[in-house]
Amino acid sequence: MNIKKMIGAAVACLLLALPTVSVAQEILTVTNGESTVTYTLEELLALPQEIVTTTNDYVDVIATFQGPSLQSVLEGSNIDRNAEIQMSAINDFTISGPAEDAFSYDVILALLRNGEQMTVRDKGPIWVIYPMDDHPELRDDLYNGRLVWQLKSIAVE
Repeated sequence: MNIKKMIGAAVACLLLALPTVSVAQEILTVTNGESTVTYTLEELLALPQEIVTTTNDYVDVIATFQGPSLQSVLEGSNIDRNAEIQMSAINDFTISGPAEDAFSYDVILALLRNGEQMTVRDKGPIWVIYPMDDHPELRDDLYNGRLVWQLKSIAVE
């Protein structure tokens, strides 16, 4: 009996000592017709990062957001600036808008807020951020509606 317990303990120790394999979870899907590109958080963080320091109707004070430009993600899926895109959140909130915004206003897919990753509870892991303070015309309900938090997908309509 003691031998069985010792072998069992040894096997358990070996299993605990093995390196864990983690599969990166896809957090964003971008679809253009038949073509679909998916991104993990790590892949989005590996893209060139942009910084936008701004306020909006959903934060109390000025905040610094960091993430890849929406333009670079759209271009990576061959989405033209003249396309109409649909952005959907984890809770299935969906809004449509012109891809042109990404090219005209340096819109980013924010992954960090004030240097910290955003959790789902804090509007993450991806929050579409417009540089509201840099362009007075963006301080409009039309653009506030495009500040999609918990973004999960972008698709050409």
